[in-house]
Amino acid sequence: MSWVSLSVCGRNARLYKRMELILKLQKFSLAALTLAGLTFLTACGGGGGGDVSGASVPDATVAQVPVTSSSPSLQTGSSTAATPSVKEVSSVNLSDATVARVPVTSSSPSVKDGPNYPFGSHLTPYVAGIKPTSASQASQDALIRKQYDYWKSQIQARCGGYIVAFYDGSATVSEGAGYGMLLSVLMAGYDKGAKDLFDGLFKVVRSRPAYGLGEKALMEWKISGDCGSGGGGWNAMDGDLDIAMALLMAHKQWGSAGTVDYRKEAIATIEAMKRWNFSPDGTTRGGPVTHLSRTSDYMITHFKAFKRATNDPFWDKATNRAFELFDHIQNNLAPATKLIPDFLIYTDSAYPQADNLHIGDGSPNSDAYFWNGCRIPWRLASDYVTSGDERSKVVTSKLMDFFNNSTGGKPGQIQAGYKLDGTSLSSFQSTAFIGPATAGAMVDAKFQPFLNSLWTFSSDNLAQGYYGTELQLLSLIVASGNWWNP
Repeated sequence: MSWVSLSVCGRNARLYKRMELILKLQKFSLAALTLAGLTFLTACGGGGGGDVSGASVPDATVAQVPVTSSSPSLQTGSSTAATPSVKEVSSVNLSDATVARVPVTSSSPSVKDGPNYPFGSHLTPYVAGIKPTSASQASQDALIRKQYDYWKSQIQARCGGYIVAFYDGSATVSEGAGYGMLLSVLMAGYDKGAKDLFDGLFKVVRSRPAYGLGEKALMEWKISGDCGSGGGGWNAMDGDLDIAMALLMAHKQWGSAGTVDYRKEAIATIEAMKRWNFSPDGTTRGGPVTHLSRTSDYMITHFKAFKRATNDPFWDKATNRAFELFDHIQNNLAPATKLIPDFLIYTDSAYPQADNLHIGDGSPNSDAYFWNGCRIPWRLASDYVTSGDERSKVVTSKLMDFFNNSTGGKPGQIQAGYKLDGTSLSSFQSTAFIGPATAGAMVDAKFQPFLNSLWTFSSDNLAQGYYGTELQLLSLIVASGNWWNP
């Protein structure tokens, strides 16, 4: 059995051969698209593809803040021995010998302004759902601390701050930055260096704005191996959604009176996403393809947090639109399995369809439950356990019924991808699918045996690669009762 923790989808797929389909769908002229250097959504949360025009922004136009030998080192909270601080790495082709990784064995200066929600304190009990009963709370928290230590040991000091390295030779992507910021703000208290890590990740986020959109508060979706432009100047909605959410959480965790005004930065990103990534009715849209939606971008917890932060009723529209689309999918596109495809097209019509044009990421499986849709159980369960919104429970329960019934309650039988009719797309398993299902099983007491098995399985099969590691760890944080909303 092959345990795959990497996303293997085609983030870098050029969509030239699909240009005519996109133009037909959108009524854009090829000249206008080429002139603008348009790029399109690519797999697993990428949000932008390779740039069509080859346009790039000169490094000199973007401020880069070097991490010098005097920079504070980043450590977790369980250790005491001092180590040298990390230094900037400029090499493009990096080996383990040349990468400066964040040490996890030394102490760090205490954070003066927090944390207010230290990991393991469980200060905000869940209002709904169930938790694993196959392991004690103490052992659940210990497992997360162990895996976080591993994850943090892979962080690199590059590009003027800290990065979650991407697997294709690029420095990082906004998705990885968002996951990293969420993890660091959640693990504050245990990790005494969490604020330093968070700020270092955010330095890189702001050093590479989505220049193709003219939005300084959105991150270019990919940074190249030499820390230059790698995403054609376009943003990835999922990355920026997590970045904005993490900034709101940082405001609640540490306050905004320090070097970074977290709340101000969060609001700037929220407003920029509203301008660029959403239609007026709350439907998400990717790049110039206004009638294309990636289903995993409908992050209900985030939308509700944005509403609380801005008092803008638009985010209620976005929440309601998400549930309308999920209901349409499960009742009309996948009535037998209730599976949700990675991408939808024709979202401006009364009958959105799974992306059978394959314009979402250039993958032949963009109309299937694949490397993007696999995140939905975790996202929706996070909302249900903290808000009690029955709509999140309904959608997630239908998904979990499929996984529970099709595997006989055996987590190791969950496959890495399915067509909407339930046909498996692979012969292997991945923590990117099993981890989010662990959180998903929390929504109904009928899944208690399945939830226990999922927790045990994840405990025995901790991921050690990009994507699967982050999705598994974030999902286990939710399942253990350690998630909280700003």
